Amino acid sequence: MRKLAVVAVAAALSLSACSSGPEEGDVPTSKGVPTPGQDVFPVVASSEIVVGDNRLQIGLIDENDAPVRSPKTTLQVDFIGPGDEDPSDSSTMSFLWTIRPVQGLWVGEATFDRPGQWEAIIALQGGGYDAKVRTAFGVKKEGTTTAVGEKAPAVDTPTASDVADLSEITTDTDPNRSFYRMSIADALEAGPAVIVFATPKFCTSQACGPTLSIVKDAAKDFPGINFVHVEPYDLDKVPERLEPVPAVTTWGLPSEPWVFVTDGHGRLAAKYEGSVAPRELAAMLRRL
Repeated sequence: MRKLAVVAVAAALSLSACSSGPEEGDVPTSKGVPTPGQDVFPVVASSEIVVGDNRLQIGLIDENDAPVRSPKTTLQVDFIGPGDEDPSDSSTMSFLWTIRPVQGLWVGEATFDRPGQWEAIIALQGGGYDAKVRTAFGVKKEGTTTAVGEKAPAVDTPTASDVADLSEITTDTDPNRSFYRMSIADALEAGPAVIVFATPKFCTSQACGPTLSIVKDAAKDFPGINFVHVEPYDLDKVPERLEPVPAVTTWGLPSEPWVFVTDGHGRLAAKYEGSVAPRELAAMLRRL
């Protein structure tokens, strides 16, 4: 079984990844050359970037390796493929708090037509910034998580009926009991569902608690949708060992937290790595 391990993409962004070693298409993220006088550096924060459509996350750090927090700044990103001179895709990315008001990322959509080493040319505008930076990143032929449109893996995760106390299956200090009424397998059979893999207590990215809170808030407005929370680590073995539970391996998670949305037929409708904006999630759930 693979184990979730912390990867130093950038210490300031505190992201984690699950890896058994470098894979084809992996490219280490490097600091680009910023505009003189504006020393900010981009970090591609998504751990799964694949051929096709992607929800891409980019963070910025300053010259002291501290995260840049600038909600009024937008990123206009051009993507240049392997061997190309001109961009083949572009994206306008907006700021998303991952831990308000401590840190955040810029999120947007991007499409890549082939694997290999790509380059992002990033123009920062607004919020006191007018700069252009660049960074390299790797695109893989396919990811480890289920692709949107495919059947989500049915896993018999533990439920409230399996334990004497919810603390045996969640580190949430204020759990919503309905999130533990069904297993993943049950929820996929019952209709549209939201599956959130997050561990508020042992999260290596510190974003699990806020992400789970966002999902819990969304559940109040969508009573017809089933919500399931899964702790990604075996709670019988923490904190000595952060060993993934079987559902993490089956779902192929390269990091935590993740939020998955499935339709009424058990097919994946959307997936969000790291964090999801309330408006993003609500818009998706209204379409189910």
